Amino acid sequence: MERTRENVINVVKGLPFFDSFSDDEIRMFTQYLSLRQVDEGTVLFSEGEMGDYLFFVIDGMVEVSLTGDGKKHRIIANFGPGASVGEMALLDDYERSATVRTATPCEILILTKYKFDKILDEQPKTGIKVLKGLAKNISLRLRASQGRFKDIL
Repeated sequence: MERTRENVINVVKGLPFFDSFSDDEIRMFTQYLSLRQVDEGTVLFSEGEMGDYLFFVIDGMVEVSLTGDGKKHRIIANFGPGASVGEMALLDDYERSATVRTATPCEILILTKYKFDKILDEQPKTGIKVLKGLAKNISLRLRASQGRFKDIL
């Protein structure tokens, strides 16, 4: 199904990441997003490459993997509708920390670093809300990782 701009706005309104955004902020923010349909098995980004975007999963499932001993990929997480993936690429200039591949056909909304920087310049209050959301997501994932490490110890 091809989504209209109004459909995209309604989808974004339903994402937990945007709970603190006003309707006007969501309407403005969606102008900076690109919608893509992605086939199952598509690598969205690879561990070690430079990143310049994050995406929100609208429909479908993605899997996150790391390269372990013997160069074998090990799936460490799965994310479905509502999840954001690739946040660090908007905040730093380092290589991707993991590989992300679609586990099913997916629909994603992409925010590039370039467009994020434009939001910060043109709409700083909204940009701060995005930064807070990114920080919260990264913090939650770090806490979950620490919990897994405690289980190993």
